[in-house]
Amino acid sequence: MLARPAYYTLLSSLPALPPRFDVERCPITRSRLEQRLQMLSPDDAMVLNRLLDFLAWDRQPLEQSDQDVITNYQALIDTIRHPLLREFIDDHMDRRTILSALRRRRQGGGAPPGVGRLAEPIRRRWNQPLFGLETRFPWIAEADRLLAVGAARELEKLILAISWTRWSREASHRHFSFEAVLLYVARWAIVHRWTSQNAIAGRERFESLLETLLEDHVHFDN
Repeated sequence: MLARPAYYTLLSSLPALPPRFDVERCPITRSRLEQRLQMLSPDDAMVLNRLLDFLAWDRQPLEQSDQDVITNYQALIDTIRHPLLREFIDDHMDRRTILSALRRRRQGGGAPPGVGRLAEPIRRRWNQPLFGLETRFPWIAEADRLLAVGAARELEKLILAISWTRWSREASHRHFSFEAVLLYVARWAIVHRWTSQNAIAGRERFESLLETLLEDHVHFDN
């Protein structure tokens, strides 16, 4: 682990993250961020790489089989010793488990096998509205509504907003430490995920418009 002045140097070299994640551009590219993170000690870099591995896995479609989720989660969590990283992963799994359960119930399925802290409570309360979790997770009713109407984009934004708020609150009282670095990367990943999706959506809209224009041009020539 680095000495505190080294964390100060590293974090001071990183651009400030925006107050909101739903911006048009990420403040730093992945390649530049990776260059700055080379300042980390080997031990710190190993922990950070576990976070990055998890983020890469977490971006996979929610339609992964339940067994895939269980296998990947257990393989990862068994190797985690850093308390903040473990909490980060468990927090993400809570939301993933809730969304999976809501989706399965809407599709007429039974309680999922699941994994993580909420798997067993959800199985016990499968027949309760929102699994009895609405007090602990106030966003669950809105997530269920968005699932019902197929509003995937809005649901994604809701889930990212929950993560953003949680980790921004944690970052507000962690300064110039390895935990501050982890929280920066976690929040950067949220901004990067949102802006990347915006870029993809923008390209798709452009290509659709171009295709329409070309079709109209062909029709006009004929």
